[in-house]
Amino acid sequence: MSGSDTALLGDAPALPEQVALQLRERILSGGLRPGTFLRPDRLAVELGVSPTPVREALQALRADDMVRALPRRGFVVAPLDRGDVVDLFAVQAQLTGELAARAAGSIGAEGLATVRARAAEVDALITGGAGPDGSSSAGRRLPTGDLADAERRFHATLNRAAGARKLAWLVGRAAHYLPPRFYTDREAWRTATVAAHRTLLDALASGDADTARAAMEGHVLDGRDLLVAHLEAVGFFDES
Repeated sequence: MSGSDTALLGDAPALPEQVALQLRERILSGGLRPGTFLRPDRLAVELGVSPTPVREALQALRADDMVRALPRRGFVVAPLDRGDVVDLFAVQAQLTGELAARAAGSIGAEGLATVRARAAEVDALITGGAGPDGSSSAGRRLPTGDLADAERRFHATLNRAAGARKLAWLVGRAAHYLPPRFYTDREAWRTATVAAHRTLLDALASGDADTARAAMEGHVLDGRDLLVAHLEAVGFFDES
């Protein structure tokens, strides 16, 4: 790994996966539009890494149908229309809702304590320095990377608590198509997330599978609505 590679991602393993995550986020949040050519050498300079992990990342995105390889022309961002985005969130909502319902029916005291601890990490990042109305303090920018990672850990812990390893794996694969760092700057998402987590924790504690399912599905679909509205506002679907 080159010095520039380390400068970008510190001690993080699997650099191609980290590059793929950055590119996936940019595609799904409208920063890279369908039809945009992706030049490995240019991206390497932009990201501060060597070309090799960029090429590996593009191959991974090709396997996910996020980019396409054109003979003798390189990689291009694949089409993504409104229906595709809605479908991806529908799958994620159904799968995570099922996992939440199963967790509510089987989680023990130790598992619940762990999920609560993960939720507390998210809440602390969201509400730390918050004003009386729950909004973030003026001029204070939340650590979006930390918040996205904390939210991922919360969901991963909850998914594992369901005791359905293959279903949790499928959720992880589906999550590749969702841009978590898109949400962490948005006040509406932060407020809804705190409320959704509280409802989920109460449902887990009481063994209420139906409420857990509904809360998780609603949480995911809130994210869908925010992303679709953003993509429509920037004209993303006009170019798909």
